[in-house]
Amino acid sequence: MNANGATLVASNIHKAFGDHEVLKGVSLSVARGEVVTLIGASGSGKSTFLRCLNLLEMPQQGELAIGTHKFTFGKGMRAANDAKLALLRRSVGMVFQHFNLFPHMSVLSNITEGPVQVKGMAQSEANELGRDLLAKVGLADKADTYPSRLSGGQKQRVAIARALAMKPDVMLFDEPTSALDPELVGEVLSVIRGLAAEGMTMVLVTHEMAFAADVSTRVGFMNAGVMAEIGTPEETIRQPRSERLKAFLSRFHEAS
Repeated sequence: MNANGATLVASNIHKAFGDHEVLKGVSLSVARGEVVTLIGASGSGKSTFLRCLNLLEMPQQGELAIGTHKFTFGKGMRAANDAKLALLRRSVGMVFQHFNLFPHMSVLSNITEGPVQVKGMAQSEANELGRDLLAKVGLADKADTYPSRLSGGQKQRVAIARALAMKPDVMLFDEPTSALDPELVGEVLSVIRGLAAEGMTMVLVTHEMAFAADVSTRVGFMNAGVMAEIGTPEETIRQPRSERLKAFLSRFHEAS
């Protein structure tokens, strides 16, 4: 944890792809146990920023601190080596839009692969952990099932269990329900809601506004590569200040 009590601190993060500047100096500090949700239109930089938080995308400028892991980016700065990146990613779990499960492995093997191969956990201990996590996400009876036999919602819950198996300090969720049929969204959100209730530190990108309002400590609105507004759900979703945020939220009110 950083001196200011934050588990995660991203400062002045810049990221461009060619001439296209996607992130224009985004900063975010997340305290232990906080749930921060990022909202905004497609192309606003939300997912890119999330991927910068575990260095799947390498920022071109700025600073990142997660727990004891600290990185500085910019001209003349040495790039993080593979060992440092591996240590960071052991501390930061990530769940993507698509599940990325190993199709040739059972559900239990998908979950235990990381703890055994990366952390050197004994297989018996990993199996016990995996079964506990499957029970946690409501899939205790699916340990020996293969991913092809699961629904989208079940696959995503396995992906969450797999990320939790590494016992991360922070969990990142990149639109975890966007690839799901509407009737399956609730089961995944229920798992995330449970993690929030247990005090897991999380940063989520989502278009589920009602869920964001309910589960978040704070909600950040990203627009054109900047953090245009951030505050409590009451301040951002229920009583937005800026016209841009009001216009963005109006689309969801119209849809509902």
